[in-house]
Parts: sequence; structure tokens; C-alpha cells
Amino acid sequence: MNRRTLLKGVAVGSIVPATSVATTPAGAQDGGTPSDDSNPDGAEPDDTAPEPDEADNGPVSVRIVEIPEAVTGGALLDWTVEVENPTDEPIRPTIEYTVDDESLGTVTLTVDPGETVQPTAPSYQTEPVATADSVTVRVEANGDSDERTVQILPTQELDEALQFPASELTVEPETTVHFEVGAVDPDASQTTTWWVDGEQVGDTFADPWQSTYFFEQDAHFWQETFETQGTYEVVAGVDVDGEQYRASWTVTVAPGGLADPTIEAARPEAGILEVDREDPSPTTLEIDVADPDGNLDRVVWWLTQADTILGVSEVSGASDTATLTVDDGLCHTCVVVPWVITGDGTFTSEFLWEVDDVDVDFEEPDDEPSEPDDPTDPDDPDEPVKEPEKPRDEPKGSRDKHDGTRADPEKPGDKHDEYGPDGGKPRDDHTKTKASDSTPDGDCST
Repeated sequence: MNRRTLLKGVAVGSIVPATSVATTPAGAQDGGTPSDDSNPDGAEPDDTAPEPDEADNGPVSVRIVEIPEAVTGGALLDWTVEVENPTDEPIRPTIEYTVDDESLGTVTLTVDPGETVQPTAPSYQTEPVATADSVTVRVEANGDSDERTVQILPTQELDEALQFPASELTVEPETTVHFEVGAVDPDASQTTTWWVDGEQVGDTFADPWQSTYFFEQDAHFWQETFETQGTYEVVAGVDVDGEQYRASWTVTVAPGGLADPTIEAARPEAGILEVDREDPSPTTLEIDVADPDGNLDRVVWWLTQADTILGVSEVSGASDTATLTVDDGLCHTCVVVPWVITGDGTFTSEFLWEVDDVDVDFEEPDDEPSEPDDPTDPDDPDEPVKEPEKPRDEPKGSRDKHDGTRADPEKPGDKHDEYGPDGGKPRDDHTKTKASDSTPDGDCST
């Protein structure tokens, strides 16, 4: 079981921690002459000229001009900010956004003399709450600030029939629990965001396995490993076409609680799984599974890289055998990963078989490729023959439409509107895990 910590930031926008914002001189940032070339004749510098940080730290007026008085817990909170430059010089302030004193990040931009601008402001994902609450939104720039308090209204509880596992459970330390919220309306758009002890840990945009699982199993999932003793609250915020729902679990971690299931044996033996796409016979996989608490429920068979579910096997009791028969679709170098889930929600998984398609051939390059012989002029063997130049018939421009530079989704197009949250920190008492966190790279040829 791979239990790497997942650090999840704000899903909207480009992430720029506040500590990474540089104080760049306005002229250099906006195409001005570098300071090394600004005095070519060796003249004495003008002591009255403003220093770069003076332009950055000049007086500005910052205010929140639009923000709702209340939102339902789980909804996105948006607001609009205005920044005004009352001076007769350009100013390049850095605007910082916080909610309840926690930084959401910063944005740095140039404001011309007398100009009022509305910089990009981040959205804030509110937590679904059982009782009314509030948050304080604050914006600061160059010594000026403004803040507003927004009421967070209680969120409607999700139908218990759509919540897995039971809302209260006790587990052993180092146990992983698989949580699910089912589809509220099969015909509606549904997204789910997860919190543990008030910290947002993930959402349905985290990886393609979320959408695959929802399509195949009518549920969104989250897996959390609880390492140390204590009591934790796991909350799912479900958005169904703008309507908010809340599901919650109380997990107590203590000796004597539920423990993870185990994979006792695999057939064929774990490792390389040879398949032949030309052979019509199916491939059969088996694992022996066990649950010390005697409540096995199902095995979900995943295929990495293809991001597909090969099948689901029902299991029960304290020990059982799960069998999967696959006719085709086992892509070369993909890995078969069974998820073992108990009726109590305890969970384990292993990367068992890497597919080796025996029909996939790779040409081995020559160790020492030979150099072609240059043709020689028969009248002068020492002089190579010069080939006549051929006219170019191909049109001007890029010969390959893929040659152009691709935009990096991590980097916004506007250099003046970069914002993001403060760097997240992992909790010391438990970690977030997803089976797809450690999906191996490789070819997915079929």
C-alpha cells in the first residue's frame, strides 16, 4: 500500500505563494532599460530619483466593493476588490488576500497615476457546516486594508443511504478508510470536496479516477490513513447543480479498533503479466483476501494509465477469493491494482501485475551506426560530388502544427494577475492517500 501524502491547494487559478513574490522595478518588469545601461556616460546618479521599492510601496487605496453577506456552507465565496493609485507616479503594489487570517495568496500589478483597477481575486471554498458560522475576508496592500465578515449558513445533510461507511467508526492506528458519497441525481452535475478536521484535503478534480469511479459506481470517493490515536471529523461537501449537501463521519483511532484487510496471495504470481493480443483466450486473475474483522465486501480492479475499472468482485466473510476474467484491454506496461474494501470502510490495495504485451516489439538501435559514404567525382576521387539544389515546393510556415510552444496550464497568461494560497503543510497525525498517486509511468499502447 502506497501511502504518500497528498498536498492539495486551491483548484482555481495559478498558485503563487506570498513569499515568492519579488519586488521587481517597474521599468524592468514592463520593458524599461536595465539599471546597468541607464547611465552610459558615467554621470553621477540622480539621488532624487525614486528607488524601485518606493514605486512598489507607494500609497494606494484598497477596498472590497462586492461580496455576499451570506453563503451556504460548501459553496464558493467570491468577491471583487478595487485598488486606486492617488499619486502622480506609477505604483506596483502587492495585494494579499486572507480568510480568517490564513493567506490565500497575493497578486502584484502596476497601477498608473490616478487609475483604479480590479485585480484578480481568488475564490474561497467554504466548508459545509452543521450550524451557522462566519468567515472574515481581508485584503491588504501597501499599508491600506479592508475586510468583511460573511455568514456561513448551515448545509443540508446528505441522505444517509448515500453515505459510506457508517457515520461513526473506530479503527486501529495506521488504518486506511475508504469514504464514499453517492449520486444525488444521476442526471445532474455533481462535485465533491473533502475536509478532515477543517482542512480541505481534496476534491473530484484531483485525478481522472474520481470521474471514472463516479461513472462506474455512482459515487465519489476519498481514502484517508489515520496514523495516530485521537478523534477526527471527515466532511464531504457535495455540490449538485449549485445546491449544497453535507456528509460527515467521526473516526476514532484507538487500539482494538477495525484494521485494514490484506491480500494474502495472487495468481498468477505478482510481477510481470504476459499477454498476447493475438490470442483470443481470456486472462484470469485471482487474489486471496482476508479481513481480521470478518466483513469483506468487494474488490475493485483498476488498470493504471488507462484509468479504467476492469471489474468489481463481491467478497464476504473473514476470507475469500476474488476472481477477474479479462478478454482484452490490458494495455502494455499498465498495472493491475485491486482495491480491497470491507463493509466497515477499511481498505487496502497493491500494485500486483505489470502487463507485458508480447506482440509489442521495439526496434533496437544499432550500437555504432555506420556513416554513409560520400559519392566522389570520377574525374577527381578526392572531391565529393555536389548534389544540385532542389527547389522548395512546400509552403512557408510551420511544417508541423505541433511544433509551436504549448501554454503551461500552471502559468497564467497575464503576468500581473498571479495569485494563490500559502504553501500547504501536511498534518502530522494522518495522511491523505489515493491509489492513483503512485500510478507508474509507461506506454499505454493497445
